[in-house]
Amino acid sequence: MGANKGVLRFASPNEQRTISREDLGFYHGVNIGAVYEFDGEFNVESPQSFFAPVQRCIEEHPFLAVVVADRHTNKAFYQHVPVINLEEHISVLEHAPAGDSGQWGLVEDVLRPNLDRPFSHTIPPWRVVVLPLPPTSQRSHLCFIAFSYSHTILDGPSGVAFHRTFLAATRSAARNPTPSPTPAIVEIAERALPPPFDTPQRLPISWSFLLGPLIGAFMPRFLANLLGLKPEASTVNQGTWTGTPAFFDHDTTRTRVALREIDAPLVGNALRASRAHGAKLTGTMHILMVRALSKAFADGDNRITNFASQTAINMRRAAGVAENEMGEFASGVYFPLPRVSAAVCEGPITEEEWAAARACTEAFADSASRLRDQPIGLLRYLPSIRKWMAAKVGQQRESSYEISNVGAFEDKGEAKGANILHMVFAQPGMVVGCPICINMVSTKGGSLLYTVTWPSGALGIRVDESVFIDAICNSLRADFERF
Repeated sequence: MGANKGVLRFASPNEQRTISREDLGFYHGVNIGAVYEFDGEFNVESPQSFFAPVQRCIEEHPFLAVVVADRHTNKAFYQHVPVINLEEHISVLEHAPAGDSGQWGLVEDVLRPNLDRPFSHTIPPWRVVVLPLPPTSQRSHLCFIAFSYSHTILDGPSGVAFHRTFLAATRSAARNPTPSPTPAIVEIAERALPPPFDTPQRLPISWSFLLGPLIGAFMPRFLANLLGLKPEASTVNQGTWTGTPAFFDHDTTRTRVALREIDAPLVGNALRASRAHGAKLTGTMHILMVRALSKAFADGDNRITNFASQTAINMRRAAGVAENEMGEFASGVYFPLPRVSAAVCEGPITEEEWAAARACTEAFADSASRLRDQPIGLLRYLPSIRKWMAAKVGQQRESSYEISNVGAFEDKGEAKGANILHMVFAQPGMVVGCPICINMVSTKGGSLLYTVTWPSGALGIRVDESVFIDAICNSLRADFERF
């Protein structure tokens, strides 16, 4: 369906960053999915079953009814779409057979193609992909629902908001069934978009915070580092592992993905141990990731002395924005962590490591609580965000890995008609960012699922990349079992 000619508003610098990144072909679909259990009357194999709850999501979240215009420029803007055909956005895959790969192997197969699948520019950039799963009883039906969307309109927690709204709408329909089915064609009244997050008024930048990147960008790297004036917000030095220099080949660059589950009892043990040491799970996960990378390079390059971590921060609370509001409300924290010895990796977390987990936790809490001097606010000083993004190809990557944790989904509603059993989060490999992304989500009191995503060829290692990532995942699992 075509968009009208009205401008809802122009993209902010961070929104422009995501738009330019996607238009250059570097990044496509964020995927937040959930395993749903529906009651026996819900037909999970019919797209029409999903029309009503998806329509409710569109009605509640204005960003689901927009397209991005002038995306190839530095002045992209959002346009309202007056009519949406749900058949263009919802697809149901063939019923998944029970096989050797198990439930998570089937889910991984759904994620893989949708991470790199481009969105149409003429309809809102999101899709709902449904995979019916083998039922566990005759009274209920299971399916995996992936909400796949463009980062040009929404951040990671927005995907969780979609499932909150979808679940509430499904339960409401179960309590109050309508006599006639929901039509595929939905007319949407024009609504104002929420104001952008990264404005000068919301994210003030001090001179001291600005001068480091500004002066450092015009100095040789060694001199900038010596003076503490870095041209990037990250903490990379000569001993930092960052994989290969950033590269992109439209025909061959693909996202690779591995999906793993940490059982609920192990998650509970890790949460208790983290709290006992003054840390939160994301901070602890950084320590486990550094241990995993240190082990993976145990017989490798001794020039690797440290890892530069990157963490996505949800800024909704600091910005005074509701948890369920969709949009772009993210910033980031960069934190250097030293490589650890093989002997340390084989034992329980040391006091030094717990101190690092606390320091990470404190840095994340500080970032999430203030609006001043956020790295994302520096984007407004770039003369051309598109040129800046394109120029990253061929350069050293800005960090070793990213951890993005969209939290624990808590079901506060009445369990009638539908339940969410598990959540899954995946994002494309970072073509011009870090070589490895760890994408985490869990359910309150349940298991934690994480994906590891990376661009093919980005790790710069001599062994098969899948073998390397398997070793990372096995190390993470082993450390969870130590708590």
